[in-house]
Amino acid sequence: MQLRRLFRVRRPRRAGWAGLVLALSLPLLSVPAAGVSAHAANGPAHEPTRSPARNPARVVAEVPIGDRMLDLGISSPETDAPVKWVRLLLPKGWSKSASRTWPVLWLLHGGGGNHRDWTANTHVEQLAADRDVLVVMPETSGCSSYSDWYNYGAWGSPAWETYLLDEVRPLLERDYRAGTARAVAGLSMGGLGALKFTAAHPGMFRAAASYSGAVNPLYRSTDGGLSGPDGVKLGALACLADWKRVWGEPGYPFDTDDPADLRQQWLWKHNSPLEQAASLRGTPLYLSYGDGTTDGGPGWSWGSGDTPPAPSPARCTDPPVHGTQDPIERAVYGMNQQLRAKLAQLGIPATVCASKGGHSWPYWERELVASWPMLMGALGA
Repeated sequence: MQLRRLFRVRRPRRAGWAGLVLALSLPLLSVPAAGVSAHAANGPAHEPTRSPARNPARVVAEVPIGDRMLDLGISSPETDAPVKWVRLLLPKGWSKSASRTWPVLWLLHGGGGNHRDWTANTHVEQLAADRDVLVVMPETSGCSSYSDWYNYGAWGSPAWETYLLDEVRPLLERDYRAGTARAVAGLSMGGLGALKFTAAHPGMFRAAASYSGAVNPLYRSTDGGLSGPDGVKLGALACLADWKRVWGEPGYPFDTDDPADLRQQWLWKHNSPLEQAASLRGTPLYLSYGDGTTDGGPGWSWGSGDTPPAPSPARCTDPPVHGTQDPIERAVYGMNQQLRAKLAQLGIPATVCASKGGHSWPYWERELVASWPMLMGALGA
């Protein structure tokens, strides 16, 4: 097996709502999957209860990559796949037989991404190299939404929230020396995941960060841009899946003109950080997002050394309106403006950096570096 060097040259790439140019294919994906019958809109009012004592996930492969990285192949019926991978960045002194545990930072990928994204596109290895932290980067799917899928009311697999929090988390704590001090961060779809996990499981994470997060799935553009449900529909193209399997249909005002026709909107709200914002109280929060204007780039780069320059606070210009160059970040801007206002209304503090920028890795790495002291401070790492 060829081993990669611990610190590699990265090639920045775009991620997030993958396949925007495939939007014309959306009508092909509105048909229920073969063999699964569509359920009525008045399905279960909540996701089915699962027993925390039963953990069917098991590690089927361990692939070391250098001295400080380990890929785990995990099999679980909740993923609808033979194997899903979890990449670990290991702290100094780590071993499976160590007498101690380590605090954990979860980093969640965006739409169309996987467990390799953070190490391929950022210097997270250098950031973590001298920190007393175990970094966990799980693979889900390109359109997971970090949710247990509705599947037309039948539920079942894939059940991504159950898989990550009820299976992978205890597996790592049992066998890989993961501790119970946790923080979570994610980009785009992963920003949605980071905040919705934090809201749904108060106390599980000591801090949460969202970079260009899709934080309001029910966001409605009023000036011709993308709305929240468009992101779910576009993301499903990356999986060749029917978008209605994820959370059902959002109902009015998106796919119907009848204000009484809300379909499964209750489930969209259940998975929305905006709608669940009150449950974020008490957790240190970091929100960053751009306005969709990409002229000039991020105005920051890691540089040639192992220690990056601190991003300037002047980057957070708080643009009063969105730009038009990046349609995805334009929608993200609207979502995060709403979440920011909601948090202020509730009296919930958050560190917010709104800036010029687009939906791409140079901006996300900058904000990872900017939020790193907060995340590590919350973990005591």
